[in-house]
This record gives sequence, structure tokens and C-alpha cells, in this order.
Amino acid sequence: MMVWTSFFGFLSAAAPTYWWLIILRVLVGFGHGGTGQRLSILFEYLPKKQRTLGAGVLTLCWNVGNFLEAVLIKFLIPTGVAWRLILIADATVFAIALMFFKWLPESCFYLMARGEREEALRLLSKAAKANNRKLPPGQLVTAEEKERRMNKIVPQGYSESSLLNRRSPPPLRQSLKKGSAIRDLFRPADMCLTTVLLSLAWFALAVAVVGCAILTEELLQMRQSLGTECRSTFELLHGDVCEQLDATDYTPILLIFAAEFPALFLTYYSADILGRRRALALSYALSAFFFGLLIICPLTTAWMTAFLAGARMSVTTAFSLMIIYTPEVYPTSVRGMAVGGSRALYRLGSAGVPFVSQVMLRKSVVGSKAVHSAVTIMAAFLCLLLPIETRDRQLGE
Repeated sequence: MMVWTSFFGFLSAAAPTYWWLIILRVLVGFGHGGTGQRLSILFEYLPKKQRTLGAGVLTLCWNVGNFLEAVLIKFLIPTGVAWRLILIADATVFAIALMFFKWLPESCFYLMARGEREEALRLLSKAAKANNRKLPPGQLVTAEEKERRMNKIVPQGYSESSLLNRRSPPPLRQSLKKGSAIRDLFRPADMCLTTVLLSLAWFALAVAVVGCAILTEELLQMRQSLGTECRSTFELLHGDVCEQLDATDYTPILLIFAAEFPALFLTYYSADILGRRRALALSYALSAFFFGLLIICPLTTAWMTAFLAGARMSVTTAFSLMIIYTPEVYPTSVRGMAVGGSRALYRLGSAGVPFVSQVMLRKSVVGSKAVHSAVTIMAAFLCLLLPIETRDRQLGE
């Protein structure tokens, strides 16, 4: 997926027409959707006490990338070809990341489920050696094998010793090779409720994250042209030309993006002190609060920047907590599908956000801001209803 994303990223920079650019960016989006699987592998190798820190490191990299992107735009705008150079820079980063993939280990849960016990044991031994530790004594078994052994349950056609052979029993391997059924995401009842609520929360997250980014540009553009962000952006039009942001307008944008860094500390402490569900609810509620403050008109540039920064900090915290909670709550057999599905819902929500953050903004400035606030406060209540708390919880197989 990284190769796919990088390849079409480079092609996007050479797009000859607008519609070619749209097609190529859609293809980039397909590839980018698969990058979420890195979370599953990361969380499987991290102790439960370090998952929040691990997700924080990933979010830090994301935040640094956003900040550097804004810096890059600020200095490339005068060149007149900024967008092509930015797309080349983005695709180059993906290409560089590919060089590090040879050191990325496979999931041991996945290997065990496929019956590749020797390879899983080799990876675990390598990890233990790197940490100056020794593997505990005994044989490497799956949770299913352990339960059968403890309960003396031997499937028909197998001997008790066959359950601890180097290869897993055929039924286990075959079930994984066939792929995890989507219905496994909806059973038992608590998992069904979790999937439904998380799906809505991911959709709301797209509205919050992408909406905050679009509102930042739109409101600054309105203030530049009209001196206020309270009137319709239809008034921005002078003939067929809309006032564009210049290099100086990216100073408040840089400050707003910088608000993502305090979100790391908020994520780290809230997730372990409050628990995942309450921390998620708090971050969504804070997002609704800051979106609500933007309804106040008129605002000075300083206050508008401060409220947008607060919204950015809150939605980044919610994003970080969602990427922690989602892989934790699902077992290995469906974790990849759950993470991939979450990314798909996030992208689906993102596709509709411009209709609220731009199109609706041109009809009703207050209404557009109110929708962002309402969606995030709804998400806060949904997170409180999640039936499973994953703090200090072992990952399921």
C-alpha cells in the first residue's frame, strides 16, 4: 500500500488537468487507507502500559508532518507552483519510509493463527534478545490451544499431543485463510454495540478533524476579504475571482497546527487516568465547546485563532484516543478488518465535510459552525455508551 500511495502521489504532481488530479488523488486515498494496519502491529508488540505512549509517538510524527507541511506551504506560495512541489514532497516521504519496512516484524498473533509457530517463536526470541530478556519457559501456544489443554478438550480426529505440534490444527489455519467474516465484528452483543458506536464516532471524527482544517482556511479568508468572519462567503467573490490566502495568513495557521503538540500530553494523561471511554468523551466535548465559541461574532483575529487552536487540540486528542481504542478493543482475528473499516468510515465522512464546512458556510456561517459543534457533542455521548473499557486490558487473539 505504501508503494501504491507513493507511486500515485508522484503521478498527482504531474497531473495535466483538474480531473486527472482528482482521479489520481482518489487512487492515493485507496493506498493511504491501508496504512492504518501499522497500529495493529505496533500494539501487539507493546506492553499494555506503553500503548498510550506508543500511540503518542505516532501522533507526534503526524503533528510534526502537519506543522512542516504548513511551513512548506508558507515558503512555496510565492513560487506559483506550490501544490506540485508539495505533492512531490509528500510522495517522497512515503518512498523514504519504504526503506524501513524490511525491519518491520510480522504480527506474531497472525503467524500463530496461520500455524507458523517457528517464525513466531523466532521473532519473539529476537525481540527478547533486543531487550536483554529471556523468553519464559514452556511452549508457544495460542489461546485456543491453551483453553483446550486446560479443559482437556480434544477435537474429534486429533490426539492431545497434536494440539501442541509446531503447526496449528488445520481448522485454525483454515479459518484465518478464509478471512475473518464481517459478522464477527457484530457478535457477541457487546461487540456489536461497540462496532456500531465506534463507526458513528469515527464518522464524527472526520467531521471534526477535516472540518476544523477547512474552517481554519475559510474563516481566515473571510476575515482577509471582509474584515469579519460573520458574513457569507458569497461576499468574498469579486467577479469570478476569490481572494486567496497569502504567505502572512499562514502565521495563524502555523499557530493553530502547533496546538496539536499539547494534545499529546492531554492524550497521554487522560487515557490512563480517566480511561479510554471517558477520555474520548472529554475530548469530543472539548471539541464541541471550541466549535461553539466560534459562533460568537465578531471575533478578533487573535480570539478566532485561539478558538481554532483549541478545537485543533481537542480533535487531535480525540483522533489519538480513537487510534488507541480501536485496535485494543478487537481481537486479532478481526483487528485488521476493524482498523481498515474505521479508516474507510473516516474517509467517507471526510468526503462529505466540505458540504458543511464550505458549501453550508456560504449559506449560514453560524449554522455551519453549529453543525460541527452538534456532531462532536453527539460523539461524546456515544463514547460514554461504549460497553468495553480497554485500559489495562490484554489484547485478544
